Amino acid sequence: MADRKLVVFKLGEENYGVDIEIVQGIEKLLPIVRIPNSVPYIQGIINLRGIIIPVLNLRNRFSLPEVPDTDTTEFLITTVGDTMIALKVDAVDSIYDLASAQTFDTPAIVRSQETAYMKEVVLMKDKRLIIVLEANELLSSQEKAAVQKMLDQHKG
Repeated sequence: MADRKLVVFKLGEENYGVDIEIVQGIEKLLPIVRIPNSVPYIQGIINLRGIIIPVLNLRNRFSLPEVPDTDTTEFLITTVGDTMIALKVDAVDSIYDLASAQTFDTPAIVRSQETAYMKEVVLMKDKRLIIVLEANELLSSQEKAAVQKMLDQHKG
């Protein structure tokens, strides 16, 4: 029996996941309006059915090399604090049922301020290890405040 569901996605060759409860939607790539001098990792904003949403480029956040967008590039629409954020990922793999026996704490050796976004590790039935992200930790409190200020200025 599944204890919860996980949305698994790819960044390069690595697999990551987020709890389905924080995902409002999975969207195909939309045009991104770049915001000069923005928060690091924020690639710009998108207009999703009349809602302006900042785009968090997870490749940038995880110091991965930039790659061109493809047909599989997608946005996971999530909420970070009180702000809706689009997580830009290379591809969404699938939604998986998880049993608590498959989840493990993040190893102590990799836990730090810079990796606070690592919620836990999941061992999938096919033996893949998935790093589960804590979306609220992807941006620092200063970055969250700066994103909110950017959105408030863009509304005006």
